[in-house]
This record gives sequence, structure tokens and C-alpha cells, in this order.
Amino acid sequence: MRVVDPSFGVRLREVRTARGLSLRDLSALCYLSKSQISEYENGRRRPSFDIASTLDDALNANGELSALVTETRVENVELISAAVAAPRQINAEQVDALASALALSRHLDDSLPASALLPSVEGQLATVQILARDARGPAAHEMQIVAAEFGQFAGWLNCQVRNDKRAESLLSTAARDAMTLNAPDLASQCHNFRGAVERRKGNARGIARWFMAAYETPGTSDLHRVDAAIQAVHGMGLLGDHKGASALLATADDLTTALDGKDDVSSPVAYWLTPSWLRLPLGLAYLGLGNYANAADNLRTGLEALPDGWQNAEWSVEYREALALAEGAE
Repeated sequence: MRVVDPSFGVRLREVRTARGLSLRDLSALCYLSKSQISEYENGRRRPSFDIASTLDDALNANGELSALVTETRVENVELISAAVAAPRQINAEQVDALASALALSRHLDDSLPASALLPSVEGQLATVQILARDARGPAAHEMQIVAAEFGQFAGWLNCQVRNDKRAESLLSTAARDAMTLNAPDLASQCHNFRGAVERRKGNARGIARWFMAAYETPGTSDLHRVDAAIQAVHGMGLLGDHKGASALLATADDLTTALDGKDDVSSPVAYWLTPSWLRLPLGLAYLGLGNYANAADNLRTGLEALPDGWQNAEWSVEYREALALAEGAE
């Protein structure tokens, strides 16, 4: 199954014209016909990942175009179909195929509106929950974790489209299941998303409550604790608890220093969670504390560091709005 970001054609044309190349010039560089390239640019034809990579190389686009094309192997589709047909016999390979389908949807959230993804993800969630319920054998535990991850992601999408009640229900269930399954980082991220729901409501007390719940989740990694602590600071600042917020921010800074000495700091349940991305919630934290200069500096740096494919992500709007607010208040 091939998924091509709708912006692919527009971006291909933009990069080509920015390089000063005609269709004929590009055709000579990558050995694709002029008409074929034109069809890609006009959206009448979907490129494969290999073709997108070829165009990247010809245009020196540093992988920007191939990042807009995702292919799910036909074998994965067959594995998922087999799992649905016989859930009690599900195996590790089939669970991996379901996890890959979830990863695809997660990455599409960086470029497509949540409203476009939500119907299919809700449908997938219903199927995955049945599989998790009926699974038996050695792969059952991992299947249940994948189901909780689907619930977390569906909750996040509902948060973005402001289906708040549905988001809260999904995230609460996913957090409970994650703790039962001994997956504390997943549980912490579910609480984190509950905080995001409250942030969209403008509820400072809810922001502080749920991000603190994420921070205090037993067994969660330092990376998730840093993220949660920073975002809890935002809510505490809005509540006027500047002393408590400053103390928590200092704790987050200590945790960040500890992370600096580790070779591989990443999260399988939050691929976006990187030191550069953390500048965005740090900007919100300073905004809550009324430190507009630091807020603007961190938000600007975080937004500029986003990968090209994420620059116009729907979820990035709140950070752009926060930056405009901080700059206006400086």
C-alpha cells in the first residue's frame, strides 16, 4: 500500500523551479520522462518511494520528497488479514505488521489534518481492540500493547479535532491498559495528551494536573519526565504558582543534563521527542511564567528545527500562535 502526501506534487514543482530547472532539465538528470514528472507535479500520478528518492537525488533535496511517500509492504497487508481471520493464532510477525500500520498513520499526522486520518484510525482501533481481546499465546502481550498505542493515537487525533470527551475516554483507557501491561512511558504519554486536551480548553488547573500525572507515572523514563515537567510548568505558571513552577523547571533542567550523557535518547512511543522538539514546550513554560523573551526564543528555535515535512503540521499551529503572543508581549 502506497501513501503519498497530497503536497508532494506542489513541493516537487517548488524545488524544481527553485533550482532553476525546466521539466526537460530534470528529465535529463533523473531519466524520467517530462510527461511523467508533469503528472507527479499535477497529482495525476503517485510516485513510488524509489522514484521519489531518485527525484531527491537529482534535485539535491536531502530526502525531502521521499519523506512524503510511505509504502506499506503487500506482505504486511496479508499478515494483518491473516490476523483478523484467526486472532487466537496471532504471531509476532502479524503484531509487527499492525505496529507498522500504526507508525504509518502517526507519521501522516505530521502532514495531514487530523480530521482526514481520524475515521480510518477509529476503524483500525476497533479491529485492533478485538484482536487484543482474543489474542492468545506468546504474542498476546505485544498485541495488547499495540492496541493501547492505537488507543493513545486515536485519543490524540480526537484531541486535535476537539472531540474532547472521546479523547479523554480513549486516553484514560489506554493509560490504564499501559500500566497493566508494564508500559510506563506509554501511560505517561497518555496522561501527557490529556494535558494537551486541557491546554486546548484553556484550563490551567487541568494542564498542571495531567502533565504532573505524566511526570509522576511510576517507572517512566527521564525523557518523558522532562517533557511532562516542562509542560506542567506552563499550567503552574498560568495558575500563578511561579515558585513551584520555577522549582519544577530546575528539576527538568537537571534531568536534561543527565540525559546529555546518554548515547541514545529516544522513545518508541513518542518518536518526535527530541532535545530540539523540547524547545517548543519549554517556550510554553516560559510563556506561562510571563518570561516572554525566553518564550519567544525557545518557540522560534523549536519551530525552525522542525523537519521540513512537519513545518505545516496541524499540531504546530498552537506553537506558532504562542510565538506570536510572546513576540507581541516582548
